[in-house]
Amino acid sequence: MVPKTTARRIPKSLAPVVESLELRQPKLVTKSLLAEIIADHGLEMSTEDVAHRLQKEGWLLSLRKKNVWEFAPASRAGRIDSGDLFIELRALLDQRPTFSVSIAYESAAFLHGFAQRLPQKEVLAIPSKNSIPKTLKTFRITRMWGNLERIWINELPIWSIETLIVLMAARPTSYRAWPNVYEWLEDALKKIKNDLIFKELEGRPRSTWVRTGYLVELGKRFDLGREIYTKSIAWKKGPYYFGPRNKKGKYNQRWDIVDSLLT
Repeated sequence: MVPKTTARRIPKSLAPVVESLELRQPKLVTKSLLAEIIADHGLEMSTEDVAHRLQKEGWLLSLRKKNVWEFAPASRAGRIDSGDLFIELRALLDQRPTFSVSIAYESAAFLHGFAQRLPQKEVLAIPSKNSIPKTLKTFRITRMWGNLERIWINELPIWSIETLIVLMAARPTSYRAWPNVYEWLEDALKKIKNDLIFKELEGRPRSTWVRTGYLVELGKRFDLGREIYTKSIAWKKGPYYFGPRNKKGKYNQRWDIVDSLLT
């Protein structure tokens, strides 16, 4: 159903503010940005009043994060949001830029351009030492966290490809789109750097090393698989499970793995 559009008024007193917002085209509008615009134009209005009136007229759209709004420019022909699935994450990071959070699992695979389907629910990673902000509780949250630095795509923090691959292997049941992995696994593995894979594996249990090696060989990176195998073979033996233990799977002798997800 196409959202109903309605003409939005621009009260004369607010025209300079709307004009400035149209020129800047911010995704998000904060109280500090409004205060700056009000001061630039020498307007004798409070920030709270301007924000309230712009919301009422449909130029600012409410978010869960207090004192941050989404700007709805004239090009949308109405009070229509952008459809940005991560707008609440953007709002949080605008106010808390050092907060540890990263787009993870299926969402990371999609934003890297690998997976072709959006997940049913977007996934964020937040370290277990941090509480989950109320504004992010609409997302699926994992406590898995990478050794590597996050990368940034479209001003959003995302797991690197190496982190994605290793943490998919570390906890396979946390990734929920395995039937589609073969569509992109080979392409993703062509882009990874071996030294970064080993940095991501550093300090992790042998089960993660083994499942990662198994996964990269499924993606035809046999060179990397051999290197992982050589560095992990002397450790404690399995069997290891790639998927639920109570589900029938196929046994891989080389890796001592029972795979109930990809076979």
